[in-house]
Amino acid sequence: MTKGVLIFAHNGPEVDYGVMGIISGGLAKKHLGLPVSLITDKWTIAWLKESGMYARAESIFDKIIEIEKPRTKNTRKLHDGFYSQTIPFVNSNRFSVWDLSPYDQTLLIDSDYLIFSNKLNEYWNTDSSVMLGHSMNDITGDRSGILDQRVSETGIHMFWATTVMFTKNEESRFFFKLVDYIKDNYRYYADLFRFDPRQYRNDISFSIAKHIMNGFETEFIYTLPPILTVFDKDILHDVIENRLTFLIEKPLNCGDFWAATTQGSDVHIMNKQSIIRNKEKLLELI
Repeated sequence: MTKGVLIFAHNGPEVDYGVMGIISGGLAKKHLGLPVSLITDKWTIAWLKESGMYARAESIFDKIIEIEKPRTKNTRKLHDGFYSQTIPFVNSNRFSVWDLSPYDQTLLIDSDYLIFSNKLNEYWNTDSSVMLGHSMNDITGDRSGILDQRVSETGIHMFWATTVMFTKNEESRFFFKLVDYIKDNYRYYADLFRFDPRQYRNDISFSIAKHIMNGFETEFIYTLPPILTVFDKDILHDVIENRLTFLIEKPLNCGDFWAATTQGSDVHIMNKQSIIRNKEKLLELI
């Protein structure tokens, strides 16, 4: 049975997801010892070639799978420390991963999720067709709110689609078809589960699909580990081997920071621009 890692990367004018995918893919390949494939579009491929990064992509990825870039009206506000901008957010095609994956068992990760351990290799033999990240753990331990834990203030548990592991079978195929159906009927499910529908989130669609397929109950037995997360108002300051130093915004003092480090830990870095600013140091680790 083949195993591999899969990453989606669709560039926009503001964020170089292609380079982020190379970094994330290279680190996953190194630390998990598995083949990695990239799902992308012709525009992102063209930019990787123009920027001189395509040869690096070919050396890292087992397959580069070209698809049509989804059209989207979805936007999100991205912070880079003190600064922020509202940009297009292309994330509506994750449901297609079942059909696109070249592997029997797949670990789907976000391009801003950097793997520095082999922890996720422990989950391949778990008796579950689809597993999601159980929850989000803020690096400080105390800044996450109710909407990081539930799809709404009174809603069901929020799983995180930053990490998704699945085995290709009929159960997982139905799961991703259900995710697609929830996406297409997002406002209906927003009324049903009482969340804000103005921004489409895979975390919400995947959580609802998981909830439905478990008989409208929340199941915590078969899940991936909580996701160590650094918020986008925080800044990746430096990279030395597998030790990352962050400037963490103080909760009661906007624009004021204190330092924190991770070492040998998988980490979700929501400040995408700070990943790109450190791309040379991160690429050296691959």
